[in-house]
Amino acid sequence: MAEQRGSAADQVKALVEAAERIRAEAEAEASRTREGVARISEGADRLSLRVDELSTGVAEAVAELKTEIAALRAASEAAAEPPPPPPPAAEEAQEAEPEIPATPEIPAAPATPEGARLLALKMALDGRPREETAGYLRENFELEDPEALLDEVYARAGR
Repeated sequence: MAEQRGSAADQVKALVEAAERIRAEAEAEASRTREGVARISEGADRLSLRVDELSTGVAEAVAELKTEIAALRAASEAAAEPPPPPPPAAEEAQEAEPEIPATPEIPAAPATPEGARLLALKMALDGRPREETAGYLRENFELEDPEALLDEVYARAGR
């Protein structure tokens, strides 16, 4: 019987040791899992912050583009309007004075390099190919170094 007690005690001792090993392994696994979750959470926070920064930048660029478009439209509409007819008294004075040639139309100033940069950034963020953006810039902007601008814009857009 003493032999059975010894063997039962040995079995209990073995079971307790096995349970302690399992608990230690489970704690170690849980610790590794918590660390992994913390790393993933930090990465998600960094990505969220970057997305917020990019969306703010895009919103600002769009607002500036809208302002520039409104100014260009106003300038275009002002240039397209015919001059008002002179008052009757001025017509009589015009007949007596020699005719002065009309002032040549002054072309609208080309869009700014900043406007080109913002537009190129929007096109890059929209996924437009660099060649398409380059063609649009050549047609609509007078830029000294469009390739440098495209390099900068597509690098910022991560493309």
